[in-house]
Amino acid sequence: MSEKRELLGSTVLGARCSRRLLLRGAFAAALAPSLGALLAACGGEAAPTPAAPAPAASPTPPAATPTPAAASPTVAATPTGQAGGEPVRLGVLLPYSGVYTALGENITRGLELYLEEIGYQAGGRTIEVYKEDDAANPEVGLTKARQLVERDGVHLLAGIVHSGVATALRDFVDSQQIPLIIANAGAAALTRDPAQRSPYIFRVSFANGQYEWPLGPYAHDSLGYARVAVTAPDYSAGHEKANAFKAAFQKAGGQIVDEVYPPLDTADFGPFLQRLQQAQVDAVWAFFAGADAVRFVQQYNDFGLKDQFPLIGAGDLVDEAYLEQQGEAALDAVTSLHYTPQYDSSENQAFVQAFRGKHGQVPNQFAYQGYLCARVIAEALDAVEGQVEEREAFLSALKQVQFTGPTGQFRFHPETQNVVFTVFFRRVERLDDGSLGNVVLDKVEGIDDLSF
Repeated sequence: MSEKRELLGSTVLGARCSRRLLLRGAFAAALAPSLGALLAACGGEAAPTPAAPAPAASPTPPAATPTPAAASPTVAATPTGQAGGEPVRLGVLLPYSGVYTALGENITRGLELYLEEIGYQAGGRTIEVYKEDDAANPEVGLTKARQLVERDGVHLLAGIVHSGVATALRDFVDSQQIPLIIANAGAAALTRDPAQRSPYIFRVSFANGQYEWPLGPYAHDSLGYARVAVTAPDYSAGHEKANAFKAAFQKAGGQIVDEVYPPLDTADFGPFLQRLQQAQVDAVWAFFAGADAVRFVQQYNDFGLKDQFPLIGAGDLVDEAYLEQQGEAALDAVTSLHYTPQYDSSENQAFVQAFRGKHGQVPNQFAYQGYLCARVIAEALDAVEGQVEEREAFLSALKQVQFTGPTGQFRFHPETQNVVFTVFFRRVERLDDGSLGNVVLDKVEGIDDLSF
């Protein structure tokens, strides 16, 4: 692989050192601004960011000469299996630059961890992973996807943080018959809308609203809240998530007293908090992420609202990535999400221990989604004995993937090909080691993207 090719952002995970150091350096440098970028992870349009220029297309792009995953000491140097031992080429499309770097890095960390656990082998074949930086930009993402498919000859694609990129890829992967396993982007229409679905698109993460709506009946029936105010950022994902909670809360018998939608990247929530302060409610439901979540939770506490109205909301509000930064202000917040490192199962304990041992921190939802993504691919490859080229058989194997993962039974909905998962109701508490964590209060299983 030439130096020019490396600078374009494509690499193979087997050739780790220089690229890995580049990514980790970028992650550290981008951590603070990337907090605001977590909003885009929820699947809506985020505040615009400068688009990375797409590399000029060559009429006859040079074929890649990857360093195989077999270069890893844990992988057999001479893989055997179908297609004469030819590796399975997996294209990973994630943001590795700009404010979205932390999301791409966490998904990659989870994906790498599982591939390392299986020695980069599944179905009797070695897995080679090609990374491209989509810059969370639809135009760039589509260009990079074309390069991965047409130049590098990948057998399948995975990743995708921003829903704009996922939507831009929909027609391409459908026409090219390339399986795409989405590891984050939550645009609900891709799986909920029959006109937007594709037999080639699977999602292991969530559809917007999927983990928000169960908190509606839980807040009413278990927490005893009858009157709630709702607040979320004023963009598509914010409204999708808020609407899912509102509909479920009202169906359970609750009343939505007020709705407040600040713009993205609000520095001073004062005017919006003053409005919430006037509401006669039992609790406030909120969805914010990243820097907005840090500021909202801290300012909510500073205004004295925490003692006046308990804070409930989507799990993004108190994600592990910035929970310690929120500090005491986050204590007692009750949220719903499809993952918490505090869930007590042997599979989750093993995952958390392995991730902490490698990265010195607990995994968050994005690392978990990357881990699931890799396992789903490996399980399907095993089922077809590595014959990924047999498209119909491989798609059928993907649809039928089932296993017990960190949060319980994993499976896809047969109609939408979106994950069916367990939603956890969590409360922020001080843990035995003095850190903050999202402790499980209760859970509800079998939540799909057609249930709201």
